[in-house]
Amino acid sequence: MHLQKSILQTIAFFDLFNFPLTAEEIKEYLYKYDKAVHIKEIKGTLEEMEEIEKIHDYYVLKDQGKLVDVRKTRKFIAEKLWGRTRQYGQYMVKVPFVRMVAVCNNLAYDNPTELSDIDLFIVIEKGRMWLARLFITLILQFHGVRRHSDKIAGRFCLSFFVTPEKMDMEPLLLKPEDPYMAYWTRLLMPIYGKKTYEQFMDMNKNWLLKQYGLTFPDINEKKFSFHTNSGSKRFWEWVFKGKFGDLIEGFLKKTFKKRTLKKASQLGPEASVVVSDDMLKFHNRDRREEYRDKWKKGF
Repeated sequence: MHLQKSILQTIAFFDLFNFPLTAEEIKEYLYKYDKAVHIKEIKGTLEEMEEIEKIHDYYVLKDQGKLVDVRKTRKFIAEKLWGRTRQYGQYMVKVPFVRMVAVCNNLAYDNPTELSDIDLFIVIEKGRMWLARLFITLILQFHGVRRHSDKIAGRFCLSFFVTPEKMDMEPLLLKPEDPYMAYWTRLLMPIYGKKTYEQFMDMNKNWLLKQYGLTFPDINEKKFSFHTNSGSKRFWEWVFKGKFGDLIEGFLKKTFKKRTLKKASQLGPEASVVVSDDMLKFHNRDRREEYRDKWKKGF
Protein backbone atom coordinates (compact mmCIF):
# COMPACT_ATOMS: atom_id res chain seq x y z
CA MET A 1 0.00 0.00 0.00
CA HIS A 2 1.18 3.52 -0.79
CA LEU A 3 2.28 5.47 2.28
CA GLN A 4 -0.04 8.41 1.61
CA LYS A 5 -3.05 6.12 1.38
CA SER A 6 -2.07 4.31 4.57
CA ILE A 7 -1.68 7.60 6.43
CA LEU A 8 -5.01 8.85 5.14
CA GLN A 9 -6.78 5.65 6.19
CA THR A 10 -5.22 5.85 9.65
CA ILE A 11 -6.22 9.46 10.24
CA ALA A 12 -9.69 8.87 8.78
CA PHE A 13 -10.34 5.97 11.14
CA PHE A 14 -9.51 7.91 14.29
CA ASP A 15 -11.39 10.89 12.88
CA LEU A 16 -14.55 8.78 13.24
CA PHE A 17 -14.02 9.04 16.97
CA ASN A 18 -12.96 12.70 17.00
CA PHE A 19 -9.37 11.83 17.85
CA PRO A 20 -6.59 13.70 15.99
CA LEU A 21 -3.17 12.04 15.92
CA THR A 22 0.41 13.18 16.31
CA ALA A 23 2.99 12.11 13.73
CA GLU A 24 4.41 9.60 16.23
CA GLU A 25 0.93 8.09 16.78
CA ILE A 26 0.34 7.88 13.03
CA LYS A 27 3.57 5.91 12.71
CA GLU A 28 2.53 3.64 15.57
CA TYR A 29 -1.01 3.01 14.25
CA LEU A 30 -0.21 3.04 10.52
CA TYR A 31 -2.88 0.98 8.76
CA LYS A 32 -1.81 -1.91 6.52
CA TYR A 33 1.66 -0.54 5.77
CA ASP A 34 4.18 -3.36 5.88
CA LYS A 35 7.40 -1.48 5.14
CA ALA A 36 9.80 0.05 7.64
CA VAL A 37 9.23 3.79 7.82
CA HIS A 38 11.05 6.57 9.69
CA ILE A 39 9.22 9.34 11.50
CA LYS A 40 10.87 11.89 9.18
CA GLU A 41 9.30 10.16 6.19
CA ILE A 42 5.92 10.24 7.93
CA LYS A 43 6.20 13.98 8.60
CA GLY A 44 7.49 14.71 5.09
CA THR A 45 4.60 12.77 3.53
CA LEU A 46 2.07 14.54 5.75
CA GLU A 47 3.31 17.92 4.50
CA GLU A 48 2.60 16.83 0.92
CA MET A 49 -0.97 15.70 1.58
CA GLU A 50 -3.59 18.31 0.72
CA GLU A 51 -6.33 16.32 2.49
CA ILE A 52 -4.56 16.76 5.82
CA GLU A 53 -3.89 19.82 7.94
CA LYS A 54 -1.70 20.27 10.98
CA ILE A 55 -3.00 22.01 14.10
CA HIS A 56 -0.26 22.45 16.67
CA ASP A 57 1.23 18.93 16.90
CA TYR A 58 -1.85 17.12 15.60
CA TYR A 59 -2.92 16.04 12.13
CA VAL A 60 -6.56 16.01 11.10
CA LEU A 61 -8.65 15.77 7.96
CA LYS A 62 -9.28 19.12 6.27
CA ASP A 63 -11.60 21.42 8.22
CA GLN A 64 -11.50 19.22 11.32
CA GLY A 65 -9.20 21.42 13.39
CA LYS A 66 -11.79 21.71 16.15
CA LEU A 67 -10.99 18.13 17.12
CA VAL A 68 -7.72 19.20 18.72
CA ASP A 69 -9.60 20.95 21.53
CA VAL A 70 -11.94 17.95 21.78
CA ARG A 71 -8.98 15.65 22.34
CA LYS A 72 -7.54 17.88 25.05
CA THR A 73 -10.88 18.01 26.86
CA ARG A 74 -11.30 14.25 26.70
CA LYS A 75 -7.84 13.76 28.16
CA PHE A 76 -9.08 15.32 31.41
CA ILE A 77 -12.18 13.11 31.39
CA ALA A 78 -9.95 10.07 30.82
CA GLU A 79 -7.79 10.90 33.84
CA LYS A 80 -10.89 10.91 36.02
CA LEU A 81 -12.08 7.56 34.65
CA TRP A 82 -8.63 5.99 34.98
CA GLY A 83 -8.68 7.02 38.63
CA ARG A 84 -12.03 5.30 39.03
CA THR A 85 -10.69 2.22 37.24
CA ARG A 86 -7.78 1.94 39.67
CA GLN A 87 -10.08 2.60 42.62
CA TYR A 88 -12.45 -0.26 41.86
CA GLY A 89 -9.93 -2.38 40.00
CA GLN A 90 -8.37 -3.27 43.33
CA TYR A 91 -11.52 -5.24 44.15
CA MET A 92 -11.93 -6.90 40.76
CA VAL A 93 -8.39 -8.24 40.59
CA LYS A 94 -8.90 -9.99 43.94
CA VAL A 95 -11.78 -12.04 42.61
CA PRO A 96 -10.78 -15.72 42.44
CA PHE A 97 -9.85 -17.06 39.00
CA VAL A 98 -9.56 -13.62 37.37
CA ARG A 99 -6.39 -13.72 35.26
CA MET A 100 -6.52 -10.35 33.48
CA VAL A 101 -8.51 -7.14 33.69
CA ALA A 102 -8.14 -4.75 30.76
CA VAL A 103 -9.78 -1.54 29.62
CA CYS A 104 -10.97 -1.42 26.02
CA ASN A 105 -12.69 0.93 23.57
CA ASN A 106 -12.53 4.71 24.07
CA LEU A 107 -10.90 4.90 27.48
CA ALA A 108 -8.08 2.58 26.36
CA TYR A 109 -6.67 5.44 24.29
CA ASP A 110 -7.85 8.34 26.45
CA ASN A 111 -10.85 9.28 24.33
CA PRO A 112 -14.00 9.08 26.49
CA THR A 113 -16.80 11.65 26.55
CA GLU A 114 -18.64 12.83 29.63
CA LEU A 115 -21.30 10.18 28.90
CA SER A 116 -18.86 7.29 28.39
CA ASP A 117 -18.81 4.14 30.45
CA ILE A 118 -15.70 2.08 31.25
CA ASP A 119 -15.58 -0.97 29.01
CA LEU A 120 -13.75 -3.98 30.44
CA PHE A 121 -12.27 -7.10 28.87
CA ILE A 122 -11.79 -9.75 31.55
CA VAL A 123 -10.00 -13.09 31.29
CA ILE A 124 -11.15 -15.83 33.68
CA GLU A 125 -9.70 -19.27 34.27
CA LYS A 126 -11.49 -21.99 32.33
CA GLY A 127 -14.26 -23.69 34.29
CA ARG A 128 -15.01 -20.75 36.58
CA MET A 129 -16.50 -18.21 34.15
CA TRP A 130 -19.92 -17.89 35.75
CA LEU A 131 -18.59 -17.87 39.32
CA ALA A 132 -16.02 -15.13 38.77
CA ARG A 133 -18.41 -13.06 36.66
CA LEU A 134 -21.01 -13.18 39.44
CA PHE A 135 -18.48 -12.03 42.04
CA ILE A 136 -17.36 -9.08 39.89
CA THR A 137 -20.96 -8.12 39.14
CA LEU A 138 -21.91 -8.17 42.83
CA ILE A 139 -18.86 -6.12 43.81
CA LEU A 140 -19.55 -3.37 41.28
CA GLN A 141 -23.27 -3.43 42.02
CA PHE A 142 -22.56 -3.08 45.74
CA HIS A 143 -20.43 0.02 45.08
CA GLY A 144 -23.02 1.44 42.70
CA VAL A 145 -20.69 1.58 39.70
CA ARG A 146 -22.00 -1.18 37.41
CA ARG A 147 -23.58 -0.08 34.16
CA HIS A 148 -27.21 -1.14 33.75
CA SER A 149 -30.38 0.23 32.13
CA ASP A 150 -29.87 3.99 31.68
CA LYS A 151 -27.10 4.27 34.29
CA ILE A 152 -24.09 4.54 31.99
CA ALA A 153 -21.75 7.50 32.48
CA GLY A 154 -18.64 6.63 34.47
CA ARG A 155 -19.85 3.10 35.24
CA PHE A 156 -18.23 -0.24 34.41
CA CYS A 157 -19.57 -2.21 31.47
CA LEU A 158 -19.19 -5.96 32.00
CA SER A 159 -19.82 -7.13 28.47
CA PHE A 160 -16.80 -9.21 27.46
CA PHE A 161 -15.37 -12.22 29.31
CA VAL A 162 -13.15 -14.97 27.90
CA THR A 163 -11.01 -17.82 29.14
CA PRO A 164 -7.28 -17.89 28.25
CA GLU A 165 -8.07 -20.42 25.50
CA LYS A 166 -10.28 -17.90 23.67
CA MET A 167 -8.11 -14.78 23.70
CA ASP A 168 -7.51 -15.00 19.94
CA MET A 169 -9.69 -12.25 18.45
CA GLU A 170 -9.23 -13.28 14.81
CA PRO A 171 -12.38 -15.49 14.69
CA LEU A 172 -14.43 -12.40 15.63
CA LEU A 173 -13.20 -10.31 12.69
CA LEU A 174 -15.72 -9.09 10.14
CA LYS A 175 -14.98 -9.89 6.51
CA PRO A 176 -13.40 -8.64 4.31
CA GLU A 177 -11.78 -6.31 6.86
CA ASP A 178 -12.43 -5.09 10.37
CA PRO A 179 -10.36 -2.03 11.30
CA TYR A 180 -12.32 -1.52 14.51
CA MET A 181 -11.46 -4.94 15.94
CA ALA A 182 -7.86 -4.59 14.77
CA TYR A 183 -7.39 -1.33 16.64
CA TRP A 184 -9.46 -2.62 19.58
CA THR A 185 -6.98 -5.48 19.92
CA ARG A 186 -3.93 -3.26 19.48
CA LEU A 187 -5.11 -0.59 21.94
CA LEU A 188 -6.30 -2.91 24.72
CA MET A 189 -4.93 -1.56 28.01
CA PRO A 190 -4.52 -4.14 30.79
CA ILE A 191 -4.34 -3.03 34.42
CA TYR A 192 -3.74 -6.51 35.81
CA GLY A 193 -2.40 -9.80 34.50
CA LYS A 194 0.97 -9.24 32.82
CA LYS A 195 1.55 -12.93 32.09
CA THR A 196 -1.92 -13.34 30.60
CA TYR A 197 -1.51 -10.20 28.52
CA GLU A 198 1.73 -11.61 27.11
CA GLN A 199 -0.27 -14.69 26.09
CA PHE A 200 -2.93 -12.42 24.57
CA MET A 201 -0.30 -10.63 22.47
CA ASP A 202 1.24 -13.92 21.38
CA MET A 203 -2.15 -15.24 20.23
CA ASN A 204 -2.99 -12.11 18.23
CA LYS A 205 0.30 -10.73 16.92
CA ASN A 206 0.44 -12.73 13.69
CA TRP A 207 -2.93 -11.82 12.19
CA LEU A 208 -2.64 -8.27 13.50
CA LEU A 209 0.63 -7.78 11.62
CA LYS A 210 -0.14 -9.78 8.47
CA GLN A 211 -3.65 -8.43 7.91
CA TYR A 212 -3.38 -4.91 9.34
CA GLY A 213 0.30 -4.04 9.63
CA LEU A 214 -0.05 -3.36 13.36
CA THR A 215 2.26 -4.45 16.17
CA PHE A 216 1.85 -4.48 19.92
CA PRO A 217 3.87 -2.01 22.00
CA ASP A 218 6.61 -3.11 24.35
CA ILE A 219 5.17 -3.97 27.74
CA ASN A 220 5.44 -1.09 30.17
CA GLU A 221 5.33 -2.38 33.74
CA LYS A 222 3.99 0.98 34.93
CA LYS A 223 0.68 0.58 33.12
CA PHE A 224 -0.16 -2.44 35.27
CA SER A 225 -1.79 -0.93 38.33
CA PHE A 226 -1.89 -4.29 40.10
CA HIS A 227 0.76 -7.00 39.97
CA THR A 228 0.48 -9.76 42.57
CA ASN A 229 -2.24 -12.11 43.75
CA SER A 230 -3.37 -11.55 47.31
CA GLY A 231 -3.40 -14.25 49.95
CA SER A 232 -7.17 -14.02 50.18
CA LYS A 233 -7.48 -14.63 46.44
CA ARG A 234 -5.34 -17.73 46.63
CA PHE A 235 -7.40 -18.96 49.57
CA TRP A 236 -10.74 -18.56 47.78
CA GLU A 237 -9.34 -20.19 44.66
CA TRP A 238 -8.39 -23.15 46.83
CA VAL A 239 -11.91 -23.22 48.29
CA PHE A 240 -13.63 -23.14 44.89
CA LYS A 241 -11.12 -25.18 42.91
CA GLY A 242 -12.36 -28.74 43.52
CA LYS A 243 -15.71 -30.49 43.37
CA PHE A 244 -17.38 -27.88 45.55
CA GLY A 245 -16.44 -25.23 43.01
CA ASP A 246 -17.65 -27.45 40.17
CA LEU A 247 -21.05 -27.72 41.85
CA ILE A 248 -21.33 -23.95 42.33
CA GLU A 249 -20.17 -23.26 38.76
CA GLY A 250 -22.64 -25.78 37.37
CA PHE A 251 -25.52 -24.27 39.31
CA LEU A 252 -24.66 -20.71 38.22
CA LYS A 253 -24.21 -21.77 34.61
CA LYS A 254 -27.58 -23.51 34.56
CA THR A 255 -29.27 -20.56 36.23
CA PHE A 256 -27.79 -17.67 34.26
CA LYS A 257 -27.10 -19.21 30.86
CA LYS A 258 -30.77 -19.91 30.17
CA ARG A 259 -31.68 -16.37 31.23
CA THR A 260 -28.89 -14.89 29.13
CA LEU A 261 -29.83 -16.83 25.99
CA LYS A 262 -33.46 -15.80 26.38
CA LYS A 263 -32.48 -12.15 26.59
CA ALA A 264 -30.14 -12.50 23.60
CA SER A 265 -32.96 -13.98 21.49
CA GLN A 266 -34.95 -10.79 22.03
CA LEU A 267 -32.24 -8.54 20.60
CA GLY A 268 -32.18 -7.32 17.01
CA PRO A 269 -29.88 -8.44 14.17
CA GLU A 270 -27.41 -5.66 14.99
CA ALA A 271 -26.52 -7.35 18.30
CA SER A 272 -23.37 -9.39 18.86
CA VAL A 273 -23.85 -11.97 21.60
CA VAL A 274 -21.74 -15.04 22.32
CA VAL A 275 -22.61 -17.34 25.22
CA SER A 276 -20.30 -20.32 25.64
CA ASP A 277 -18.11 -21.97 28.25
CA ASP A 278 -15.14 -19.92 27.00
CA MET A 279 -16.69 -16.60 26.00
CA LEU A 280 -19.42 -14.31 27.25
CA LYS A 281 -19.84 -11.39 24.89
CA PHE A 282 -22.81 -9.06 25.24
CA HIS A 283 -23.09 -6.17 22.79
CA ASN A 284 -26.66 -5.10 22.13
CA ARG A 285 -25.49 -3.15 19.11
CA ASP A 286 -22.38 -4.09 17.13
CA ARG A 287 -21.45 -0.97 15.15
CA ARG A 288 -18.28 -2.29 13.52
CA GLU A 289 -19.81 -2.62 10.06
CA GLU A 290 -21.31 0.87 10.36
CA TYR A 291 -17.94 2.32 11.36
CA ARG A 292 -16.17 0.49 8.53
CA ASP A 293 -18.58 1.79 5.87
CA LYS A 294 -18.41 5.32 7.17
CA TRP A 295 -14.61 5.13 7.39
CA LYS A 296 -14.31 4.10 3.74
CA LYS A 297 -16.14 7.23 2.71
CA GLY A 298 -13.41 9.34 4.31
CA PHE A 299 -10.73 8.56 1.73
